[in-house]
Amino acid sequence: MLSCMSDPMDPEFTATNPIVAAASRIRARRELGAAIDSASGAPVEREPEDAQESLRLFADRVSAGAKRLNSILGAHNGVKVVVLERPLRLRLRFRQERVALALDDVHQLVRIAGLGLDGDYQFDPSAQEPALINLSIVSTEQGYGERLTASSLLKRIAQDAELPPPQRTSLGPLSF
Repeated sequence: MLSCMSDPMDPEFTATNPIVAAASRIRARRELGAAIDSASGAPVEREPEDAQESLRLFADRVSAGAKRLNSILGAHNGVKVVVLERPLRLRLRFRQERVALALDDVHQLVRIAGLGLDGDYQFDPSAQEPALINLSIVSTEQGYGERLTASSLLKRIAQDAELPPPQRTSLGPLSF
């Protein structure tokens, strides 16, 4: 007796297959990460000890990466970036996720709230691009010394983003 097996190339089969769905999500996450990284641009000369200048460059990189990400996800479903002046602050929002960066000009620190990143950060003077290091983490804790760049912040806030499904086009009969 022949058993009736589903055709693995059938779009209905691949749409319901959890392995194919997981692989699609992984591929989409890699594509989004590559798009965010490509928007970071070349290193810019800066005085790393000036937290305000570094935070402005950080905000510019976040805005450029969000613009690239939003061109893929769609502006309506994308990351919202708001830069506020005096004192310099940066707000990011993606769906229910929120993160706020505020400059403490007196101490040359950036205070971050949200996404589990809460703490005081300082710009890494040895980094070629503006990168923050969490001063609130003790050297024995996980994540000590890890740099937070504009692209890593965008990847973290948009980690649950999914690419819209590709539009299927119906091609008529092929003629040669």
